[in-house]
Amino acid sequence: MLYYHRTSQENAQSILKNGFRDGTGRYLTDRIWKGVWVSNRPLDPNEGAEGAALLEIRIPESEMTPFEWAEEKKPYREFLVPAHVLNEKATTILLMNR
Repeated sequence: MLYYHRTSQENAQSILKNGFRDGTGRYLTDRIWKGVWVSNRPLDPNEGAEGAALLEIRIPESEMTPFEWAEEKKPYREFLVPAHVLNEKATTILLMNR
């Protein structure tokens, strides 16, 4: 399956060279979460994704399903995936720089 991660050009180059790193945040909850936000289609700033670089991630759907953040009425799927899962199981390429 294909998934996408939007980020800055500088971060994209770092990811391609050194791998993903977990981000942390509360993400509108009362606890702290760690991981990398990934979606099943490219997102734009109106959907909360910022950055000029778009990474395409190829990884089996079975690896992603446990990390889905399901929200009703969203036209796309989002996942908060531990960086080590993406680094160990996925192939990542730079799809676009704006």
